[in-house]
Amino acid sequence: MGGETGITEKDHTLESFFRENPYFLVPWACLAGLQFVFQIPCIAAWCDGRGLEAFGAQRAIHLTAFVLIMQFALHGAIAVYHDRLEEGGYKIQDRPYRFQVEETSTRSSAIIMVSMLSYGLTPMNQGEASLLQIFIGYSILLLVHDFWFYWVHRLAHTKRFYALIHKTHHKWKQPMVFAAYFIRSPSAVLQEHACLIPCMIFLPVPLYSFMLYQYLGAPMSMLEHCGFHVDELPLPYLSMVQWPLLGRPKVGHVMTILGGGWSLLLGSHSVEHHDYHHLNFNGNYGLSYSYLDKLFGTYVEPESFVGTPNEALLQA
Repeated sequence: MGGETGITEKDHTLESFFRENPYFLVPWACLAGLQFVFQIPCIAAWCDGRGLEAFGAQRAIHLTAFVLIMQFALHGAIAVYHDRLEEGGYKIQDRPYRFQVEETSTRSSAIIMVSMLSYGLTPMNQGEASLLQIFIGYSILLLVHDFWFYWVHRLAHTKRFYALIHKTHHKWKQPMVFAAYFIRSPSAVLQEHACLIPCMIFLPVPLYSFMLYQYLGAPMSMLEHCGFHVDELPLPYLSMVQWPLLGRPKVGHVMTILGGGWSLLLGSHSVEHHDYHHLNFNGNYGLSYSYLDKLFGTYVEPESFVGTPNEALLQA
C-alpha cells in the first residue's frame, strides 16, 4: 500500500511530526507577525473607520474544531459505506481506498489547526449585513479565490516551485479525505491566506460571508478529494421523484446550491476532475470552477481519465 502513495510507515504522533518538521510553524509565525501591523495606531484607526475587527480567538477555535471533526467524520462515513459505494460504481480509480492513514491525518490536522487559528487576527467587517450583502460577499470569496488559486496552482506545478510547495500534496495519486489538507505550510499560506485575508480587509465581504465560505468550503474540499463520485449520489427520499428540469435530485445539486449556483455559469470542478489531476499531475488546476481551465487550455475531460503523468514533476 505504501508504495502506491509514496507514504512510508513511521511514528505518526504530533510530537514526532514537529520534530521532523522543525520549520513548520515559521510561515504561520510570519503571517501572525504581518497581521500585528493592524495594531499600529494609524492602521487600527483606519480599520475602525471601516468597521473592521479581528475575527477573534473564540470564533477561530470554533472553526478549527469544526473542520477537524469534519475530516474524521467524512473519512468515517467513507469507511462505513465503502463497500456499498464500490458496488454502486461510485469509485473513481481502481486502487483501494486507504483507511489507516495516520501520517496523513497528523499533517492534515496540524495544517487545519494553524490555518484556521491564524484567522483569529484577521480584521473583518463585523457590522450588520443583509442576506444580499452576505451572498455578494460569499460570491466574491468564491470567484476571487478560484481565480487566485488557479494561477498559484499552475505556478506550483512548475519545476521551480513544485518540490518546494506542492509535492507533498501529490504524494496521494489517489486522493482521499485527509489529502485535502495534506500540504506544506508555505502552500497553505500562499494558496489560501494570501488571497482571503486581503479580500476580508479591502473588499465588501461581511463576517458571515467568510464563515459561510469556510464552514461549507472546508468539507466540500474534503469531498473533492474523497475519490468517489459523491456528487452522483441520490438524495434520500427526494430522488424517488423525477423533478421537472432537475431529474432525480443528487448530492451534486446540493453542492451547486451551496456554491451559490455559480458552477451553472462557470462550469463545475468536480471530484473526477480533481482525481484526474492527482493521478496525472497536470490539467484541471481550478478550485471550484472549470472555466479558467477551459479558457487557458488546461481542461481535461473526466471521460478521458487515463492520461500521461507529468514525468518532469515526478522527478522534481
